[in-house]
Amino acid sequence: MKHRDFSKIAFVVSAALLAFGYGVAVGRYQIFPYGAIKFGYDAIALVFDEREMIAKIRPTKHLLKARESGNGVVRVDEAQMAPGLTFISGFFDRGLEMRLIRPDGSIVNRWPVRFHDVFPDTSHIKPKWKIPQSDWNTDIHGAIALPDGSVVFSFEEPGLAKMDRCGAIQWTLPRMTHHSVDRAHDGGFWVPALRWIESASPFPALTPPYEEDTILKVSPDGKVLMELSVLGLLFENDLQALLFANGPDGIGLDKLDVTHLNDVEELSPEMAKHFPQFAAGDLLVSLRNLNLIMVVDPLTRKIKWHRVGPWMDQHDPDFLASGKISVFSNNNDRTEDGSRLGGSTIIEVDPVSGETRVRYGGVANQKMYTRLRGNHQTLANGNTLIVESDAGRVFEINPAGDIIWKFINRYDADHVAYVNDALRYPPDYFKVGDWSCAK
Repeated sequence: MKHRDFSKIAFVVSAALLAFGYGVAVGRYQIFPYGAIKFGYDAIALVFDEREMIAKIRPTKHLLKARESGNGVVRVDEAQMAPGLTFISGFFDRGLEMRLIRPDGSIVNRWPVRFHDVFPDTSHIKPKWKIPQSDWNTDIHGAIALPDGSVVFSFEEPGLAKMDRCGAIQWTLPRMTHHSVDRAHDGGFWVPALRWIESASPFPALTPPYEEDTILKVSPDGKVLMELSVLGLLFENDLQALLFANGPDGIGLDKLDVTHLNDVEELSPEMAKHFPQFAAGDLLVSLRNLNLIMVVDPLTRKIKWHRVGPWMDQHDPDFLASGKISVFSNNNDRTEDGSRLGGSTIIEVDPVSGETRVRYGGVANQKMYTRLRGNHQTLANGNTLIVESDAGRVFEINPAGDIIWKFINRYDADHVAYVNDALRYPPDYFKVGDWSCAK
C-alpha cells in the first residue's frame, strides 16, 4: 500500500477520533453545538410523544390517572359555599372548553375552542415545532369571563383571544401568550408572553436559544399597550444573581425556559389600601423556575419587593385584604404523589414582616398535590376555591379546611382530564338575562 493511502487512512481515523472526542465533550460539558442538538432532539421527541394527540385518537396530554371516584359535582353544601357561578377551563369530553356551572354542576354556558379556528395563521409561533399539530396539542391556560358573558383566554403559548358569550371570536392577539389573564383596573388585561431568542442575545450572560418571558398590557380591544421584559427587570434592578444561584449551567428546569413566568396580577385601587408599601397598578409576578415572587411598578420598572421561597415551583400569588400575599406552592418533588415533600400547599406571606404560614395542605386530612399548574381564589365569605390540576379536581374549602364543594373532571373509568383554571363569580357579576344563543 502506498504511503499516500496510509496518510488518507490516518487522516480519516484521526478525524473520526477527534469527532468522537468532541461529541463526548459536547454531551458532558454542554458546549457548542449542544443547544442546537438538544433542541432538535426535543422537537422530534415531542412529536413522537404526542402522536396519538396529533391523530386525535386519544388526548393523552390532557389525561391523568384518577385519584378518586366520582364525576362532575360530587359534593355540595350550598349553605357554606360562597354563592355564585363557577367558571372552569380545561379538556372536556372531546376538546378544549370553558364552562360556567351552577353549584349542582349543571351548565349555564359553554365556550368550546378549536385552536386552528381561532388562529388559522400560525406564523407568529416560534420555533415552528411549537405550532400545535392538532386542536388537541395545546391547552387553554389562563381564562376569565366578563360581565357581558364574553371570555378572554390564552392558549398555552400560541396566542390570546376574546370570544363572545355565543362563541364568536371578537379579536385575537397573535403573540406567544400563556398561563394567566388578569383584568387591569382600566378595563384592559395583563398577560404573560414570551419571545424566542435564537441568535443575538440582549443579555450577554445568557446563550441562545432561550425563551425571554415578557409581561403584556393588552387593551380591551386586543392591542398591546406595554411590554416588559422579565429578564430586563431583573438585570435593571441588580437581581440577575437570582438567575445564576446554581451557576450559569443551572438556570431553570430547562435551559430554554429561563424564568417561567406563570402569573401577573394587578394591585387594584380597592385592594391598594391594604398595602401602603405598594401602589394601585403595581404588579404581582410569579417566576416558577426561580421560586420567586415580586411586586413591580410597571411604569418605573422598579421591583419594590421580592422573595424566594419557601414556596417551590409556585403558581398564582394573590393580594389579600389582610395585607398578605397568598401563594399556591406546588412543591414539585418529581414524584407522582408528592410523597417526598408532603404535597402542595397554599402559603401566606406578610411582605412587611416576612412571616409565613401554611393556610392549607401539607397534613393528612388536607392532601392535595399537583406538580404542574394549580391555582386558588380567596372568596368573599372567607372560603377558598382550589384547582388541583393533576387530579382533575376543583374544590372549595371553608376557613376550617373542610371541603364543602367538589368537582371532578372525569374522562373514563381510570382517568381524569386536566382542569387548568377555575374562578367563582358572585351572583350579581354577570349582566346576562338570557344565555341562550341562536344556532
